[in-house]
Amino acid sequence: MSAQARSRVAGGERLAWIFADRIGRQTRLHYVFANGASLVDVGSDAAGSVQSLTPVTPAAEWYEREIRDRFGLEFENLSDDRPLVRVEPPDELRKRESPEISTVLYGPIRSGIVESARWTIDTAGETFVEVAPSMFFKHRGLEERFVGVELELAPFVAEHVSGATASSHAAAFCRAVETVADVHVPERARAARSVLVELERVAQHLDSLGKLADDGSLSVGSAQTFAAKERVHRLLAAGTGHRFGRGVCCVGGTRFDVLASLREACDRELEEVERHARSVVQTLVSTQSLLDRLIGAGKLTYEQVVRFGAVGPVARGSGVSCDARTGDDYFYTPLTGEEVLESNGDAAARALVRAAEIQRSFQLIRNALSANPPGDWLAKAAPRDGCGFARVEAPQGELIYFVRIEGGRLMRVAIRPPSYANWPLFVPSLPGNIFTDFSFIEHSFAASQSEVDR
Repeated sequence: MSAQARSRVAGGERLAWIFADRIGRQTRLHYVFANGASLVDVGSDAAGSVQSLTPVTPAAEWYEREIRDRFGLEFENLSDDRPLVRVEPPDELRKRESPEISTVLYGPIRSGIVESARWTIDTAGETFVEVAPSMFFKHRGLEERFVGVELELAPFVAEHVSGATASSHAAAFCRAVETVADVHVPERARAARSVLVELERVAQHLDSLGKLADDGSLSVGSAQTFAAKERVHRLLAAGTGHRFGRGVCCVGGTRFDVLASLREACDRELEEVERHARSVVQTLVSTQSLLDRLIGAGKLTYEQVVRFGAVGPVARGSGVSCDARTGDDYFYTPLTGEEVLESNGDAAARALVRAAEIQRSFQLIRNALSANPPGDWLAKAAPRDGCGFARVEAPQGELIYFVRIEGGRLMRVAIRPPSYANWPLFVPSLPGNIFTDFSFIEHSFAASQSEVDR
């Protein structure tokens, strides 16, 4: 571990990521810290065993365990010696032995259309005693898939890291390459990317709220919320040709004048889409029977969120400011005004953050469409060697990409999705809750397994 990394943790900076990059026979560790509106990379060469940063900040644990599993580096004083990437047999994950405690396996195949994850739950009756997650069932190898791919085609790979947030991933990847190439993206393309990411945010927040309504047996409310989400996808399809906005972002801008087509589609549909979304969201957050199930469920303190480095609505629901849109001049419509924060730290607080962010996203969309900056939508990007970072405030929170380019070709792409930063906090949110709270807490996180199985 770099002494500089330890010093930054001691100074209160947020550890955003640790990842490894192997160049030839040398492995280099990157400790990435969020410092205001920028990212600071503290790199160090690694050989043999490395001093773990986990005893200093629990935010490091998953990153170090993954690096150990994937790159063979050993971390001294790492508190959890269990594999993270390899799925372990349930018996080896059980922590408590007692006649009063039974072990329940939940997943990886569950009812409904959900991603693969297994929870090994030790329980005494209805309460959670210990919970061990197993999430790396699908090794898709998407980071490796980038290697050698032409820069023109690589955004298509980024769009498949998490299908529901394709625009966020494509924009973050393109932005990382653009920092290496020193490309000034035209304002028209930046405005289009803003609209795409904000529409994506509205859809994903509606998805989370719709699932919470379904958990609360509000069948009509759930159906209405998912209908509002469907209208957002249809609006995206009308403006981009794809329900998830795929095939639009490219290095240097957008592949066509997507802002013009988005303006045309939004002129016809946005007002009604927004009215529908606002109506169903207001109804849900005013339904006392739903709030009764959310209040107190999955509670996280401000201190827990800070120590684990959580991002997005999970962090903002506990009063932690972390919105990467604040002060970001990359997108055409940076976030202004006070960040949406709630202080209770429970599932209700996270739902209220999403409800408020939906309203703000519609305003940001209107700002970008109304500005309608003239000019080109694509700047030429000459291949240039080097390394670059970029981050985007995706629906689940801060999304970070790292790229290394040699000889004009991608040699390493590393991804820190927001779900990866938030999942380690899911288990600490469970004590004090019962089995029927599980889905409420899970859907209030709105974290994705596909962003872990990348």
